[in-house]
Parts: sequence; C-alpha cells; structure tokens
Amino acid sequence: MQNNARIGGILSIVAGAFGIFSLLIMAFMIFAAASISDSALFYNDDIIHPDEFLVVVTVFYAIVAGFFALCGVMGIIGGIFAINKKNWGLALTGAITATLAFLPLSIPIGIPAIIFVSMGKQEFETGNPAQNQV
Repeated sequence: MQNNARIGGILSIVAGAFGIFSLLIMAFMIFAAASISDSALFYNDDIIHPDEFLVVVTVFYAIVAGFFALCGVMGIIGGIFAINKKNWGLALTGAITATLAFLPLSIPIGIPAIIFVSMGKQEFETGNPAQNQV
C-alpha cells in the first residue's frame, strides 16, 4: 500500500485540529470559572479572594491551552508534510505531537497516525517523484 504516509498525514491533521479545538474548550472553562467566582455562595470565608482564584484558574487554563494548541499546530504541519511526502522526520514529529494535542480525543487518532507515518517511511525515501503520486 503506497498511501500509508497520506493516511497518517490526514490522521495527524485531524488529531492536531483537536488541539486547536481545545482553545475553545479552555476559553469556556475560564469563563465558567469567572462566573463561579462572582457567586457569593462559592466562598464561605475570606481565605481565598475571588480575584486570586480567577487569576490562578486563568493562568492554569491558558498554559494548558497553549500547550495543546502548540501540539495541534505542530500536528497539522507534520500532517501536511506527510501528505506531501516530504521530510519524514518532521512528519513523524507532527504525528507524535498530534497525539498529545488534546489527550482524550487525539490519542485514538494520533496513535494510528504515528503507525501509518512510520510504515510510510519508504514513501519519503523514493527518488522517483512519479511513484509518490496516487
């Protein structure tokens, strides 16, 4: 089968898209934390100030969202390289980082992407460009 790299690239792009999608989820979590922190029922004493809680939650979710988005972008770039069958190392790196893009959703897609890109290594090494075409 001569399309292992292409299949792996498509899977890598899909898994990487979940990393970009995670930005929306993390933004929703920040807004949810902001609405909870405004509620008087959330605090029963003066140990934690609402603004301090919101800053901690915002920083945490921003770091997590940034990591997932970075992995997602790298997965999309690696998927593009895999589809074009150029630079096998970058394509494999993209498939690996796409697996980390948004863990609950990207693992079942990212692991097959790694396998297909790995199995398609010989497709990257062929010197005849006509063999790389479908």
